[in-house]
Amino acid sequence: MDRDQALRLMTEWTPSESLQRHMLCVEACLRGYAAARGEDVELWGRAGLLHDFDYERHPDDHPLPGLALLEALGEDPALIQAVAAHYEAKTGVAPTSDLDKHLFACDELSGFVVACVYVRPSKSVLDLEVKSVRKKLKTPAFAAAVSRDDIEQGAAMIGLDLDEHIGNVIRFLQAEAESLGLAGATP
Repeated sequence: MDRDQALRLMTEWTPSESLQRHMLCVEACLRGYAAARGEDVELWGRAGLLHDFDYERHPDDHPLPGLALLEALGEDPALIQAVAAHYEAKTGVAPTSDLDKHLFACDELSGFVVACVYVRPSKSVLDLEVKSVRKKLKTPAFAAAVSRDDIEQGAAMIGLDLDEHIGNVIRFLQAEAESLGLAGATP
């Protein structure tokens, strides 16, 4: 499956614009990490784009129905493994490959960074700094559903200091700010 096919599948299965944006953000982060690490940018991007595509149709069983469909469609086994590993509690599949670990590391953090963007006066990722994200991480009531433990575990899993990982995620989202709707309001 190429990116256009993956995008069609994701949008067919995901009516929510906010969940679509989340998957597009994770895609941007994974593409950024793949490029920096000399990995398969397209494969890593598709993993980010598809990791939650079945959530709205099957919230109680996610990601099992999506995994079954991806297998039936003949998707790359490395992508299927990564999607399974991003939700180990449901699938029993632990993150082992670099792709698995980076998907896990980018999933919660990218959502948290976007939440930080939405409360900024500029509504833009372009002027977001690591220290602002760190400050919000210390506020339990802010984006309370986001697991701080998963964010810290994700950075450790990919061998980065949390500040460095946050900075990378911000930079990857900044590179796609316009297409992700994160560039802020124009005067």
